[in-house]
Amino acid sequence: MPLLKSDPELQPITLLEHLDSIMPGKFGRIHLRTLQRRVKKWLATEGPEQEVIFRQKYMPGFMGISDYTWMNKLNITIAGEIFEHKLFHYKLVFSGWTYIQVVFGGESFESLSTGLQNAFWRSGGAPQTHRTDSLSAAFNNHYEQETLTERYQKLCKHYEVVATRNNKGIAHENGAIEVAHSHLKQKVDQQLRLRGSRDFATINEYQ
Repeated sequence: MPLLKSDPELQPITLLEHLDSIMPGKFGRIHLRTLQRRVKKWLATEGPEQEVIFRQKYMPGFMGISDYTWMNKLNITIAGEIFEHKLFHYKLVFSGWTYIQVVFGGESFESLSTGLQNAFWRSGGAPQTHRTDSLSAAFNNHYEQETLTERYQKLCKHYEVVATRNNKGIAHENGAIEVAHSHLKQKVDQQLRLRGSRDFATINEYQ
């Protein structure tokens, strides 16, 4: 497939439309599924090399993962004023159980500590491990060898949680929470549409 060799990002529907333009009437929508299968096979056997990812299987209660996500694109307002804010987002990887809360003052240790502890209490316990990206509230990133901050280390020790972080530059390691961010925002957006308004009288009402 010369076209795919020159640009593997070409989609089957694009290729089908191209074939129809150079050979009108010979190819149509009935050939799309066949073309999709052949493109998929070609990409797997002859396409560009893909990053090898070994999917991990998690046991119940093994890992909780947390991150922050901006909500500004949903245009939520408080008493008519745009409310620019983030959410602290915690998820149990095995079950998908989720806890969120509005963040005030950025990605501070206070917001991390409060969010985590509230999530632990709401879920009925702490996981064996907790994963974040390289939050400055949790890790001393300015050292050559990253170490836990003293307060985060004490927090994890108190709850008997092993702290881990994603490796820099390995985007898929944070996939469990990044995908959850997208699903969360879709759900909030859908509820706002049902509600008929994105304006709230107070922050507590929004929460």
